[in-house]
Amino acid sequence: MRDSLGAGATVEVLRDVPFSSPPERTLHLDLFRPVPPRGDAADARRAVVVLVHGGEWRGGDKDDLSRFGLALAERGFSCAAIDYRGSDDATFPAQIRDVKAAVRWLRANAARAGLDPERVGAFGHAGGAHLAVLAALTPDNPEFAPNPDHLVGDAAKGGGGADASHPSDALAAAVGVAGLYNFEHTPERESIRSLLGGTRSEMSEAYERASPSTYLGNAADAAPVLLLHGAEDEVTPSMASELFYDGLEDAGGTAECVVAEGAGHDVHREQFGWTLAWTEAFLDRHLR
Repeated sequence: MRDSLGAGATVEVLRDVPFSSPPERTLHLDLFRPVPPRGDAADARRAVVVLVHGGEWRGGDKDDLSRFGLALAERGFSCAAIDYRGSDDATFPAQIRDVKAAVRWLRANAARAGLDPERVGAFGHAGGAHLAVLAALTPDNPEFAPNPDHLVGDAAKGGGGADASHPSDALAAAVGVAGLYNFEHTPERESIRSLLGGTRSEMSEAYERASPSTYLGNAADAAPVLLLHGAEDEVTPSMASELFYDGLEDAGGTAECVVAEGAGHDVHREQFGWTLAWTEAFLDRHLR
């Protein structure tokens, strides 16, 4: 189908495309692709942004970021809004493996989907921000590699066809909105215990390995990161992004952090235009 927000180019939307089949359920993505305007080469490959929804790692679904996918596609970026297993399906690291499975699927199918396998980024909100940023800091980490038996089609072969040299799950840029990046120094809540399989005292290793802050040593060689947060966020205070930004800077990473005054946890909805503007400018610099 074709859709549009009315402000830019028409967008082609391919819905419910399967990309991974773990035992719990088959995972799907919605692909938003700009329709090339007249005069553009129809086969021009586009940068693609993986959209990772929030929901405390167990709620929400890929439809939550459809508006964002349409808006970015109208601005020239292909987008893939993905499903991933929630904590009711499986505990961590299933979720990050699903995100990386989507990245590998997009690379494996880049030629036929009109995507550039060298320009894959991620955008996530809340729990999805945690996963997008964790993916950026752990490129090709074998601990988080998706099970090849779960991957659909060419992705299971580590590429396939013209894209066989691109089996990587590395990202070129990542945007985290209202994310949590350090489980070890965050007040526990039920959703975190569900994700990590218990309390911090019971599952200290899981709390450490699930925290993007654990991998700050990779920041200098990792993808650039943009952190956005609402100043009035009562779920995850904006200090979570500000402290993580400091860590990225200290580790030699490329990072930006912007806090929206008056906005809460759903800043991407409350201040959609603000979130889109910062995201587009960042992606223009690092992914265009």
